[in-house]
Amino acid sequence: MGGSEACTHLELAATFAAFIAVATLFSLVSFGAGAIGSGPVAGVGAYPVLAADEPHLALVGEITGSLSVPGPVGTSIDTLTFRIAHTGEDEAIDLSRVTVTVMAGDYLEILTRSGDSLPGPGMWTATLPSGGGTLLLAQEECTVRLCLDRPVPAGDCLTVKVRPEGYTPCTITGPVRVLAAGTGVSPPEKD
Repeated sequence: MGGSEACTHLELAATFAAFIAVATLFSLVSFGAGAIGSGPVAGVGAYPVLAADEPHLALVGEITGSLSVPGPVGTSIDTLTFRIAHTGEDEAIDLSRVTVTVMAGDYLEILTRSGDSLPGPGMWTATLPSGGGTLLLAQEECTVRLCLDRPVPAGDCLTVKVRPEGYTPCTITGPVRVLAAGTGVSPPEKD
């Protein structure tokens, strides 16, 4: 009797191991077929992965910056203004689906789009030539204004990335012409 009971336990263990192996193999094959066949599920928060060739936006002119709060003129900035143009020849770019990222020194921020003509801290806005809507047509230009959530030194290396959905980002770098707060003029040069 002792021998048949050991055989029964051994048969049960072998059957259980075979069941686990078959179930694991089936789940791996099903998971692999599902991932290959159906692709990603579209939904809230899904980030599109599209082949991007070249930027369809380009900087036009210069970048100007100023400080929105009282402070020493020309030492730091928190507001930037520049013009960009849609250089592509295909469909319009929906500015409501554009991502704007700012990097300066130790500052890095992804800004939120604002519906106001003067954005608040941590926000950006675009003024289209047509005055309304969010579509930037091919060969059109628009003015982009952005407000950082804190001032950065005026001399820091500044990089702004404007990325339309599905395209390579337009990287905007270069010198920022610092304006006196609340005016459209550069501060006087120091001797």
